[in-house]
Amino acid sequence: MLAVVIAAFLVALISLLPTKIVQMGTSPYFIFQVIPLPFWIAIVVIACTVFFMIPRLKENRFKVLFIFSSILLIICFRMAFPIEFTTIPAYEPDASTYMTVVNSWVTHGIDFGVQGNYQHNYPMAFLVAYAFVKLGVSLETFFRVAPFVIYALDMLFLYLILEEVMPEDKKKSAIPFVAIFLFSFSSLGYWVTVHYCPEILGSLMFFVSLYLGVRLAKAKSWSAENMLPVFAVIFILILSHHLSTLYLIITFFGLSLSTWFFKPQKWKNGARTFLVLGIFAAVAWFTYGEIVYPSFFNIESYLKGFSNVVQLSRTAGLIPNLTFAVYPVFIVILFAIEFLRVMQIQNPKSLSTSIKGKLREIRTRESGDTLFVFSMGFILIFVLFLVGLPVPVLFGNRIMEVLFIGMFPLASQTLIGLAGEKSWKKRALIIAILIAVVLVADYRYYSQIQRRVIFA
Repeated sequence: MLAVVIAAFLVALISLLPTKIVQMGTSPYFIFQVIPLPFWIAIVVIACTVFFMIPRLKENRFKVLFIFSSILLIICFRMAFPIEFTTIPAYEPDASTYMTVVNSWVTHGIDFGVQGNYQHNYPMAFLVAYAFVKLGVSLETFFRVAPFVIYALDMLFLYLILEEVMPEDKKKSAIPFVAIFLFSFSSLGYWVTVHYCPEILGSLMFFVSLYLGVRLAKAKSWSAENMLPVFAVIFILILSHHLSTLYLIITFFGLSLSTWFFKPQKWKNGARTFLVLGIFAAVAWFTYGEIVYPSFFNIESYLKGFSNVVQLSRTAGLIPNLTFAVYPVFIVILFAIEFLRVMQIQNPKSLSTSIKGKLREIRTRESGDTLFVFSMGFILIFVLFLVGLPVPVLFGNRIMEVLFIGMFPLASQTLIGLAGEKSWKKRALIIAILIAVVLVADYRYYSQIQRRVIFA
């Protein structure tokens, strides 16, 4: 299987090399037409190979291979632009601005500029790039390669987070591994993944902060040794990206409510810990904003989000196009199947009564299901996403990617069951659906950020 995955990855890589694009233009060619057929076939081969490995994850030798294959899959999804365009500014003008800043720092010294500039308000991504360039990495290479490294780290921290929240009876489950697989072909946050930018670093710091926060919630005491790393990483996140910080604050508050309601024995201090971390992150975020750029705190803009979402839904629709909907619907269906199974709901007519009764039952358990508690902690994000209360720009792809972190565990359980189906007809149907989702996700990733191009 390793040979198949590596061979498919090399086919995808080599198939992209002959095509070189020098700049945006007005030719009739679009990116999805430029990408050759072998690239699409290679992605399907890797996705199917990873899917067939799911029933074998009980064997340790397949676990590392599974993670490695999932990382190669996400790199395949993201590598066409960095390989085909001769220069980064050719395919993303924002990257040109960021690169100019870092190059200026290397040449003339660090200068954070004025309020309103990313390097002034959120300088961490620029400082990281500056450090690597000073160490000898070329600016162009760093902006092309850094995202792939960060994607891999995102996936690894997602795995570590789920390992932390797994209950004892599921410690050897394949859930964290399959969650990585589901994450690997996400097509929601499309344009921000084509180059290194503040949001890329912010996503990584979100995962690291959440991981350390979960570990602190499980700790028996609030020692300085446990707390200082969390506070330090949260502050690095604040310096990295504003919306990633906001999503972390909401996530901590959601987890606080969930652990307070279900009271899992393993997280006796969970509700209080998550609440303190959420308050700390919020206070530090707004304090930083008030000091660095006073116009940051505008409570009115944070409370008018609902009207913005309503207006947007009237003009553009809540789901912009079908290709956007395929991946979210796929995850939601997998999540719903396992959720209904956990709730032991067989009659849809008694859905409301059954859910209430099951929630009470789970709440009264002494041990509690920490995996279920973790998933339910993201419901607050979902509610805030629907009403748009935190900020008007909360409505968008990035918040959905955060939401799905909470859906992945239950969705993974469903996919594990489907992968183990013995009926060849059912397995064929599942594989066909998976291939369709992967191809549509890949198509959307490139078609949504495509612009007309000029070939070399």
